[in-house]
Amino acid sequence: MYLSRVSLDLSKRKTQIALASPNKFHGAVEGAFFDNSERKLWRIDTFKKKTYLLILSMSKPDLSNIIEQFGFHGKCEESKEYDRLLERIEEGSVWHFRLVANPVHSIRIENGRGKVVAHISEKHQLDWLDNQAEKKGFCLLMDTVSIRESDWKIFKKRNSDKKVRILAVTFEGMLRVRNADIFRDALVNGIGRGKAYGMGLLTIVRMEV
Repeated sequence: MYLSRVSLDLSKRKTQIALASPNKFHGAVEGAFFDNSERKLWRIDTFKKKTYLLILSMSKPDLSNIIEQFGFHGKCEESKEYDRLLERIEEGSVWHFRLVANPVHSIRIENGRGKVVAHISEKHQLDWLDNQAEKKGFCLLMDTVSIRESDWKIFKKRNSDKKVRILAVTFEGMLRVRNADIFRDALVNGIGRGKAYGMGLLTIVRMEV
């Protein structure tokens, strides 16, 4: 597996449009792979006042078109092997994490069918993440966990007039691994809904305790 990173040029109009309409990045990410059926995760990340596109994939992507559209001309981007990190995961290990996710729940409407809606309060968003952790092989060190950002994305689907309205919530903090195999699966396959629009990618850095 590979974790790739492209530094985004925020002065470009295409970048600004894509930041508001994640389907633009979705199309560009799909176009970076020979096999469009390959499972992949991506998200927008900010680190040291720079903005990046992160992509987690089974095969190494061709980032040239993404760089041309949204990045800095002539800048060399990176794709690092991810399997080494997966091999380091063991039960009881503690990691700093960041996750952009779409916390939702289902409510019953008049005809008896369920409707999926976003959790809009911080308490319910944190409760959602805690419930996900139980199913995904880890536990949160709750005193360390915070919500860095909560941002609505409202845009039209590609080749459609249908609007998508999705809440992107950025969680950050520390976690402890309970089941290494299930946790690896969460890293590889993501957490929650909205993966096509930049949700679900959990990234981690080892903490020594």
